[in-house]
Amino acid sequence: MKIFKIFLLLAMCLNCTGCFQAESDIKIADTGEVVMRNKFIGVPYIGGIIENSKKNLLESNPNAKVKSVNEGNYYGYEVEIFYPDMEKFAANNIEMYQARPGKCTGIQISKGWFYDSCNFDLLFEGREIDNSDLAESMAQALFAQIKFDFVVGIPYAADSSNADFMSNDGKILTWNIAPALINGQDKSIKLSFKIYNRVRIAATFFLTLLIIAGVIYNLNQAKIRELEKKEISEQDKNPNH
Repeated sequence: MKIFKIFLLLAMCLNCTGCFQAESDIKIADTGEVVMRNKFIGVPYIGGIIENSKKNLLESNPNAKVKSVNEGNYYGYEVEIFYPDMEKFAANNIEMYQARPGKCTGIQISKGWFYDSCNFDLLFEGREIDNSDLAESMAQALFAQIKFDFVVGIPYAADSSNADFMSNDGKILTWNIAPALINGQDKSIKLSFKIYNRVRIAATFFLTLLIIAGVIYNLNQAKIRELEKKEISEQDKNPNH
């Protein structure tokens, strides 16, 4: 039976080069709105994995938008979830974004007047494979064909990150998390960035201008009153003029 499993896995590896691709894409707007898009496609052999991935996302996010995807021999789904602000996104119940004591702190948001500071400290824990079992080693060869990227788009350049790749002047960050699925390596995601509150900044600027204008107006009025007093005083001293 073990020999049969080995040949079955070997056949799958040979026929499923690049058998599975996934991408988790988070786009954060300068208003704080968040759109999370999860795309997972693969060959028919792993249709069960793809269906389960969709099912798990929909169970915790029944309002998510689901779109079927077909790319050549690949098929799968794109699941899009909208959050009105970072607080709602941070409160989601998706395991990969949760804090785990002693391992990661999840998503932390520090509110400020001009901007909110956001910090991602996430951990994709590796899947250990027992290489002493030849069948398991063949399974690892199959997993080695997996492509899985985690991409975050932010409105302003990141303050700091450990991203594998950065583009768009530090506003698009990509991590390759396939190693966590392939050889048991934990993948840490660290990112710090700001979301500026444009309404508060504009209101503060406008209010500052009003205050400055008010101070200038009052100073001018004080000068005018002082000049009027001097003129009246001079007229009192020279009643014939």
